[in-house]
Amino acid sequence: MFRKEATLITEEAIHSRLLELRESCPTAEREDAIKDLVKDIVKYAVLSHRWLDSGEPTFYDILKSFKPYGYEKLVKFCEKASEFGCRLAWSDTCCINKDSSTELEEAIRSMFKWYRDAHVCIAYLSDTTSIDDLPEDVWFTRGWTLQELLAPWRMKFYGSNWLPLTSDVNDKENLELMAALSRATRIPLDDLRHFQPGINNVHEKMMWASTRTTTRIEDVAYSLIGIFDVSMMVAYGEGKRAFYRLMEAIIQKCDEWQIFAWAGPCSSDSAAFPDSPGGYRPLNPVDSNDALLPSTVWRGDQNIVMTKRGLQIQVLLVDLSQQEATVYERIGTTDVRSDAYSSYTAGVVDYWCYDASGDGILQPEQEHLCVLLRPDPRSPHAGWRKVTTANLVTIRTETKLRRTLTKVWL
Repeated sequence: MFRKEATLITEEAIHSRLLELRESCPTAEREDAIKDLVKDIVKYAVLSHRWLDSGEPTFYDILKSFKPYGYEKLVKFCEKASEFGCRLAWSDTCCINKDSSTELEEAIRSMFKWYRDAHVCIAYLSDTTSIDDLPEDVWFTRGWTLQELLAPWRMKFYGSNWLPLTSDVNDKENLELMAALSRATRIPLDDLRHFQPGINNVHEKMMWASTRTTTRIEDVAYSLIGIFDVSMMVAYGEGKRAFYRLMEAIIQKCDEWQIFAWAGPCSSDSAAFPDSPGGYRPLNPVDSNDALLPSTVWRGDQNIVMTKRGLQIQVLLVDLSQQEATVYERIGTTDVRSDAYSSYTAGVVDYWCYDASGDGILQPEQEHLCVLLRPDPRSPHAGWRKVTTANLVTIRTETKLRRTLTKVWL
């Protein structure tokens, strides 16, 4: 289909593109320049939308030339793709043979890359008439649309009746629309426009996903694979275990104490993880920001690891019955003092470390995140069990507290 155009790529064009690439990436090679030129020729558009309850055209509908109720949306999408100079258009409703488990798994694991490499992502927000009512659109409540918002470099948003929400070619360059999207999603502008996948800022990314839902339970996890840039098998039918496996994949590379800032039901596979992103709660942005710390200072365990005994982590233990600290519950964004946990031990996860002595330090009057622990009655030699709480629990001490760290398994 594109063979003729590809054969017209000249050495001069390759050399020119290579020089352009090396301005932003000095290590770019000839092969990178050729791929970039081919990408200009084989341009494709992707669709981001909320599925209809029924009537979306399927893979087999297209093969049989059957036109269900949702076919009109597909036609409109293809028309918009053509306006962007794309001769190829991809929609998740009909471009995946979902009867093939192999093809379905490849699509799910490659989805982020496909949206990132697209010439344009066309987002259809059927409930929206203007930027003002954009936050009310159901599109913002769906799990898969999070990566469809973050992955593309270029997006064009259309409201009801396929009317564009702005006059810009790339809506990611429209500051008014981006500001509205940021308010609706709580995602910073820089991430909306220049998102990079990875296991950094896990807590923040989980907060973005915390209010979103998916039709299938497993998709809560599968829709985040690309955002965190992790690899995991797709196995529909495993239920909420999919999210546990996602967390397991993340924790292999993550050393952020903020990953424990969750409350509510835990995974049935591990008390160390919530059963969904909905368990994550807001943190105080001042106390949780470690970006400006010098290299000789760190917070929390930098070597968290999954073992046969559970998640292994070093914590600073504080016996709450000794009244060494004041306990608070984070209810919404407000800290409320609580006396309900005096029979437990606090395992502080965000203690300060200033050397390699094996000691942790709690600074006076500073909020410290902790997990509540109690001796394991089923196996006293195993150590501690994590206690489930409805809200985040933090402690504060009046004086500086220095203590040897303790290894626990959750």
